[in-house]
Amino acid sequence: MHRTGKYIGKMACVSLLVFGCEVSNFDLQENPNYLTPESADPEYLLNEIQYRFQHFMGNMIVNTDDVMRYEAMTDTYPSIVSVDVLDGSTSKEWEGYFEALNNSRTISELAEGDETLLLHNAINKLLVGYMTITMVDYVGKIPYFQAVNPSEFPNARLDDGEDVYMSVLEDIDQAILDIEASTFKFSTDLFYDSDRDKWIAFAQSLKLRILVQTRLSSSSIGNANPVAEINALLEGNLIDTEEEDFQYTYANVVEPESRHPYFQRGYVSDFGQYMGNYFMYMLKDSKSQKDPRIRYYLYRQAAADPLIIPYNTCMDEPNVVYCYLGEYYRGLDHGESRTGYGDNKERTVYGLYPAGGAFDDDQFVTASKSTNLNGTGILPLLTTSFVKFLSAESALTLGTNGDPAELLEQAIRASMHKVLTFEDIKSDFLATDESVDAYVEEVMTNYANAASDEERLDIIITEYYLAAFGNSIEAYNFYRRTGYPSNIEVPIDDNNPTFPRSFPYSADEVEVNPFIKQKKNTERVFWDTNPEGFIK
Repeated sequence: MHRTGKYIGKMACVSLLVFGCEVSNFDLQENPNYLTPESADPEYLLNEIQYRFQHFMGNMIVNTDDVMRYEAMTDTYPSIVSVDVLDGSTSKEWEGYFEALNNSRTISELAEGDETLLLHNAINKLLVGYMTITMVDYVGKIPYFQAVNPSEFPNARLDDGEDVYMSVLEDIDQAILDIEASTFKFSTDLFYDSDRDKWIAFAQSLKLRILVQTRLSSSSIGNANPVAEINALLEGNLIDTEEEDFQYTYANVVEPESRHPYFQRGYVSDFGQYMGNYFMYMLKDSKSQKDPRIRYYLYRQAAADPLIIPYNTCMDEPNVVYCYLGEYYRGLDHGESRTGYGDNKERTVYGLYPAGGAFDDDQFVTASKSTNLNGTGILPLLTTSFVKFLSAESALTLGTNGDPAELLEQAIRASMHKVLTFEDIKSDFLATDESVDAYVEEVMTNYANAASDEERLDIIITEYYLAAFGNSIEAYNFYRRTGYPSNIEVPIDDNNPTFPRSFPYSADEVEVNPFIKQKKNTERVFWDTNPEGFIK
C-alpha cells in the first residue's frame, strides 16, 4: 500500500510541474502545457492518466454521496447541484477529464505501429473510457469527438451521450484484442501489475456494466436487444474473485496527500458532515438483525445521546423521519438543513471499510485519536459483488442466463467477504459466519416471497445499494435506472423535490464555448428513459 501511494503522490507533484495548477478549457484553445507525441514519454503519460483517473473517480463519488443518502444532504437539490461540482475550486473534475483525454489520444498516436505499446494503449483506453462514460452519466452530452483538438476545432461541439458510449464500447473491444496480443508490460501498473487476464476480466465486466445500464447492444444503436452479448460475457472472463476486483488503493502518505478522501474528511480534522440516517437505518434496523458490515462501514466517536441537552438535535422538528437511531449512531435525515449543533466529535463517521479508518469496537474515541488504518483504504470501482448484482438484475429484467436469486446471494456474500476480511483485526465485535448466514437467509426469504418481479428487483437493488458503499456513482446510476431502493428517504423539507437527473456543465466551459449552454438538473442522460418525477 505504502509504495503505491508514495508513487501516486510523486506523480501528483510531477503533474503540477508539467500541467501547472490552473489549466482550463482544454477542448477550446491551444494549451502550451500539453505534451505532443514528439515530446511525450508514453510511460509518463499513462502514469499521469492513472493519477487523473483515481482523482476524478474519487471526487465524483464524494460529489454524489449526499445525493444518494450515504452522507446526509444538508441543503436542497437545486442548491447542491448549482454549486457546479464538475468545476469546484479543489477537484477540477472537468479539467482533469480533458487532460486525461488529451494524454489518451497522444498515447494512441504513439502506439500506432508500435507493438511495445499495445498494453499501454489498452490500459489507457479502458481507464479513459471509464472516465468518459462517467462524464456522460453525470452531464449527458459532452465534447468528445472534437475535443482536445484546438487547431481544428477551437470550440468543440457537444456529442450525444449514446454516440460517446458506442465509441467507448468499440475502444473496449479493441483494448481486449490489444491485451491479448501484447507481449510487453507497463512498468508502473497501479491496478493489476500488468496481469493481462485481470485487465481482460475488467474490460469485459465494464462492458457488461454498460450493456446492463443502457439496455443497448454494442453492435447497433436504438432498441437493440443486448441479451446475446450479455450471455456471451457471462460465459467468459469476468471479475469473479477479489484478486480481480478493480479498485484503487490509497496510502498513508500526508505530503502529498494520498490518504482516502473519506479518511481526510473524518479523521484528519473534525468531521464536517453527517452520515445519512437513511443509510444507517438500512444497516441497523431494516432487518431482524444488524447488517454484519455496520461496524466496518461506520465508526461511532462517542457514547453521547443527542436527544439530551445541550444537543437536542431533532426532538421538536416535525418533518424528520429517523431523527436519532439509537445506540449512538448519530447522523441527519436527508435534506436536514438544521445543522451546527457543535457535535463534530460525537457524530458517526466513516469506518474501516473502505475509508481506511477505525473498526467500531465500542471504543468511543474521537476519530482523530482512534487506532485506525491511517487512510489506507480503497476506491471500490468494479468489484465481484457489483458484477454479480448487475448479472442478477440482467437475469431478472432482460432474461439473460443465470438464476437471479442465486446471483443475488452470490453478490451479497461476495460483498460480505470483501468487507469483513478487509483487514486482520481482533475484536469481540467481529461479524460471524452465523450472522452473515442469517442475513442472507432473511434476504433470500424476502426474495422468494416477493409477489412480482418489481418487488424482486427492489430487493436486488437495495442490496446493491448497501454493498456499493464507497461508490455512489453506482448508486446514482441504478437509482435513476430502476427507481430503487423504493423506501429511500425523500428530502424532509421539500414536498415536491426535483431529483437531479444530471449535473451542470463547468461554468468556465459554458462561458467560453458558444456550443455549450448550461442546462437544468431535470435534463436526463440518454439511457435514463424514466418519466419526470420518477424519483425524488
